[in-house]
Amino acid sequence: MGHGLPTFASEQEELAFLRAVTRVTRLADDVVEDCLARKLGVSAALDVFLSYCARMLRAPAGTVVLEGPEGPLLGRVTGAPGFEFESHRAKDGAVPLDNGNTLLVCPLDVGGVRLGALGLELPGAHPDGAPLQRALLAAMADQLDVALLAFTGLDGGEGPAERLAALVRGGQGQDVGRMGPYRLLAPLGTGGMAQVLQAQGPGNRVVALKRMLPHLVGEPDMVEAFSTEARLGLRLRHPNVVEVLDQGRDGDAPWFTMELLRGVDLSQVIRRHRQGLPLPVASAVVGQALRGLHAAHCLRGEDGRPLELVHRDLSPHNLMVGFDGVVKVLDFGVARSRMHRSVTAVGLVKGKPLYMSPEQASGEPLDARSDLFSMGLVLYKAAAGTLPFDRGDDLLTMTAIVSDPLPPHPRIPGPLWEVLARACDKSVHARYPDARAMAGALSEAVPPATSTELAAFLRGAFPEQAAASDRDG
Repeated sequence: MGHGLPTFASEQEELAFLRAVTRVTRLADDVVEDCLARKLGVSAALDVFLSYCARMLRAPAGTVVLEGPEGPLLGRVTGAPGFEFESHRAKDGAVPLDNGNTLLVCPLDVGGVRLGALGLELPGAHPDGAPLQRALLAAMADQLDVALLAFTGLDGGEGPAERLAALVRGGQGQDVGRMGPYRLLAPLGTGGMAQVLQAQGPGNRVVALKRMLPHLVGEPDMVEAFSTEARLGLRLRHPNVVEVLDQGRDGDAPWFTMELLRGVDLSQVIRRHRQGLPLPVASAVVGQALRGLHAAHCLRGEDGRPLELVHRDLSPHNLMVGFDGVVKVLDFGVARSRMHRSVTAVGLVKGKPLYMSPEQASGEPLDARSDLFSMGLVLYKAAAGTLPFDRGDDLLTMTAIVSDPLPPHPRIPGPLWEVLARACDKSVHARYPDARAMAGALSEAVPPATSTELAAFLRGAFPEQAAASDRDG
């Protein structure tokens, strides 16, 4: 793939492309500076950079692999890839995938020496080779090349590949970073606001540490939202909600720690079962999540008054299914509560368009029943393997959520349909009064799998991850 500029259809398109390249450059600089200063290592830097690149290109998944003289050294993955990168990492350009999507691959090289490859999966087929996306991916790869030079420049060795191998194999575990009393071990993943790392704390307990991304620390609204998530988590205790343990700051950067969960998120489970999950499994996952959500909705502040919490970002990605059969609700990062009204002004839309309620898509005031609509869409996706209002475009999807009727599906039997129809009613007053009532109706409509059965199902679907979890635990 050439690294030259593509042909643009308009000046606006060219300007948007150049702005995107500028954002990539600034992010790369921020990531490298931050990871070097905090001794987080090249793996943590790759984790942040890859996640950001995937979001820029609206890629559901991506991966990056670093190579040394003797082969692959290190790899990071974001999302749930529909491809095996090992068979594609030597390519350069657009590759059609069996799932109907397109994989874009760009080599990483310094001075003509190949150091690996960057790959992002684009939704849908791109017969034209996706020239704009390929050009932006090339710009991302160029910035990653520069970032790798910054890391390898700190290590000895004959050439870039040898220095990279020495850094990855010998240098990362020698002098690790810390935040507060926590020793940072390895990256676990990166989202839109924060990176999560495995860390070891007092008493040698291994936890998940969530730190705000460096390029967002200077934005007061984002810092306040992050801090609110930590405060809410410290107050909320329920078996089906991730437990927040501690919080603090490292300079200007806030962080908090959570229990380390061992499992996979529901989006990965659904991706393994594209036609829909067994209905008892779907009922068990969503039912447990609803019970955790009910506890969050009932949470009270220090003054004893209800916090009026609304999650606002429910999706399969934010439901973790544990290898022990326990489901946890994650990520209250854009939650609205009486503690944090500043992000909930009328007309401000927060959350994932595919799973929004009609009132959320319209920018109207929300209450807990908005989350029930979102959970109805999660249940529909889990049961049918598809979403009822997905139109392939955010604006069209939100319009459908507001205006279109809920379509039936052959995998959804009558009793389950009744639950979905009520949960996804356009009128908040026609929905279930609370998450506990919806969980009870779902359990009656489709008797859920037990925790033991759910654990067995998950371990059968993800044997390698389950075995690794058992070893680490």
